[in-house]
Amino acid sequence: MRAACLSLGLALVLILGLIGSAAGAQVAPAAAKQARRLALYRALAGATAITEGQGPRVVYDFFDPNCPYCHILYERLQGLIGPYHLTVHEIPVGYLTSSSMGKAAALLEASHKHAALRALEAHYSWKTGGSIAPRPVTPAVRRELARNLRLDTLAAGFPLVPILVYQKADGTIRIMNSGAPPVWALKQILAAVKD
Repeated sequence: MRAACLSLGLALVLILGLIGSAAGAQVAPAAAKQARRLALYRALAGATAITEGQGPRVVYDFFDPNCPYCHILYERLQGLIGPYHLTVHEIPVGYLTSSSMGKAAALLEASHKHAALRALEAHYSWKTGGSIAPRPVTPAVRRELARNLRLDTLAAGFPLVPILVYQKADGTIRIMNSGAPPVWALKQILAAVKD
């Protein structure tokens, strides 16, 4: 009987040890995932972007000039930049359609990038996308767009737009890649952004 109790006790210790190891194994990937996200967040500071707002809360927004969901997200963010004290770094990529890269190049080569982005979005067409004429892509802009696309791919695991990347008040980095959430959901997201 005593041997059976010892065997049962030893079995419980082994099982609990395995459960603890499994739980530890889950913690390590979560920590590694957050470390990768933090490295991505730091790299985003060097991305080629068009910046809107001057608030302490920083949000990075990957978009394609021809993406309808990017257009919706852009419009929804506009009314929230001031009230939520945002700085939104609009990071163009160009891969959705044959004119996307040329339109992204036109934005980045515009003498007034902010005005070009506003015009692109103000006259967006559901048939043809952003309303800026595509330009031939220079080697320098091609490198900038390729870097932006690599960062976009790191954020989602594959090319995807729109994506919002931000840091929460608790320091964790969040990646939102669920299209264009309604304004009420965006307000909840932006309220959690670190200021």
